[in-house]
Amino acid sequence: MRPISLIAGLFVFWLVLTAGLGGWSALLGLFLAGTIGLTSVRVLARHEEPALSAGELVGLTLYGFGLSALILPAAWQVLRAVMQRRIGVDPIVIEHRTALRRRLARVALANSITLTPGTHCVDLDGDLLTIHCLEPRFAEPILEGVLEQRLARLLERQA
Repeated sequence: MRPISLIAGLFVFWLVLTAGLGGWSALLGLFLAGTIGLTSVRVLARHEEPALSAGELVGLTLYGFGLSALILPAAWQVLRAVMQRRIGVDPIVIEHRTALRRRLARVALANSITLTPGTHCVDLDGDLLTIHCLEPRFAEPILEGVLEQRLARLLERQA
């Protein structure tokens, strides 16, 4: 994390919230932004993973398009259930252990699951995802590893 950019962002946020109430307000905002920014970096900073390569950025963009091919049919299924006023959904919570080693890939998987209508990643603890599904059939693509395999090809670097 870069503390200067965090402090600057917090200070701009302060200025927007206070709408320029005066010099003392700006000084207070600068003090608070500095204190919060430095404390956050010190407490939350971890060893960051290496930056994404250009190929990985292109791959993630293509992955996003592929993800939309899964999101649209799922959204249609949820919309049909809502429009039919079918209240009898059968929600389940599943646990799925991913083989993805890289933290970035696991977070991308959790976010992809949450973006897909009818599923929500409730928790990500190491390699274990806890996922809420409106119906058992929504869990099938997750358990089959469709998204996981795509992310593995894109983001898992060979050791």
